[in-house]
Parts: sequence; structure tokens; C-alpha cells
Amino acid sequence: MFWIKFILIAAILLVVLLLGVEFSTLHTERVTINYLLGATEQPLSLVVVCAFAAGVLVTALIGAFVVLPLRWQVARLRQLISNKDQEISMLARKAGRDAAH
Repeated sequence: MFWIKFILIAAILLVVLLLGVEFSTLHTERVTINYLLGATEQPLSLVVVCAFAAGVLVTALIGAFVVLPLRWQVARLRQLISNKDQEISMLARKAGRDAAH
């Protein structure tokens, strides 16, 4: 199962890379980017790639600060449930021994 997932992700990344190379060769004209403190001219392909990279970075930051703490909380709660289940089993065995006496 791991290898199938790995091959699928690698294939998707390869397709994205090939599309990016194709896009960058077709769109080499320069565009003007206006910032708050000035302007600059960059190739359109570079602007699109930088915007894509910024989107990936924002998504990763959201994942790190929102999703990961929730996963950690789920892991703690599962451990707590496991401990409580063990305690219930122990009390049930103890109650069964007390009833036998």
C-alpha cells in the first residue's frame, strides 16, 4: 500500500513539474509587478511559480498550526480512552473475584 501511494505522489509531482517547465517556456514575456514601495519587471512564469510557492507555504503553515495540534489532541484522547478501558477491565475482574468469595 505504501509503494502505491509513493508511486502515485511521484507521478503527480512529475506531471506538475513537466507542466511547469512547459508553462515557463511558453510564457517568457516580462510583466510589471507593482509593490507598495515600487515596481519591478519579472518573467510571467517566475511570477506564477512564486505565487504558487507562496500558496504552498501558507497551506503548510495552516497545517502546522491548525491540523497538527488537533492530531496531537486526538492521540492524547485515544491514550486516555485506552487507559480508562484498562481500568474498567481491571475493576470488572476485581468485582468478579469479590463476587466469587
